[in-house]
Amino acid sequence: MGDGMEELYRYLRTFMDPNSEVAQSRFIGLRSFFNWAVKEGLFPERRKLRLLDLCAGTGIAGGALYETLKEWGYDVSLTVVDRRKEDLFLVEEWVSGEVYGAVMDCLDDLKKLGKFDVALIFGYTMPHFDPFQTAELFRNVARVLEGDGVFLLEEMDRFGAFFYGKAYREIVPEVKGEDYTIVSLDEGYDPLRGVIRRGYYKLPGWERIGEIETRYWDLAGLAGIGKALFEEARIIRKGEHGVVNVSDIIMMKKSLNL
Repeated sequence: MGDGMEELYRYLRTFMDPNSEVAQSRFIGLRSFFNWAVKEGLFPERRKLRLLDLCAGTGIAGGALYETLKEWGYDVSLTVVDRRKEDLFLVEEWVSGEVYGAVMDCLDDLKKLGKFDVALIFGYTMPHFDPFQTAELFRNVARVLEGDGVFLLEEMDRFGAFFYGKAYREIVPEVKGEDYTIVSLDEGYDPLRGVIRRGYYKLPGWERIGEIETRYWDLAGLAGIGKALFEEARIIRKGEHGVVNVSDIIMMKKSLNL
């Protein structure tokens, strides 16, 4: 990630900053979702669970799951993975126990971190991964999960919203501050990777911050890749779990021997 994208993430990180009311509300929503998930029996049936939070940012999702499972009487451990060390330092704001943080890319070999019972990718991260990277990512997760392990992925149906729902815009206001606005512009499409290039600019002045390659995923596309690596790939719609601050969830479990 270049310096421009590091600057961009400083503008976009409010939703996971422990000092932000938006993030605190999100944490409460995540706790509610994981409480629902425990009641629904989504996790492996044992009392000791090792949790892996990937593309974790400040560890808000992993922290919420950790605290929820502790309240239910589970013996839990948490490992958080992200490329940004400064964000990982903040995981202690969400968690009352000890956490292991690993500064690495989620496409790196995760086996060096050990085996896990539950893996998470929350926070609408998948647009950063093209279809080839997504297959590699899911395979990477499947290899570190126990046979009955669970992989929970939070996403929204971007293809349905943007194209079928006609919500796609070439110019999008992304963040508005007191004296600036960050906008993104459609700057091209790569048919070999299935991604749209979006440039990010700070207004006024049209100062270019950087570029992000974006894949507009649909839920079925992600679940379909998951089905090649796990026995079960189930889409849990937002209306099913009913939590306002959490989106659709793809649950993958029982990884195949690959």
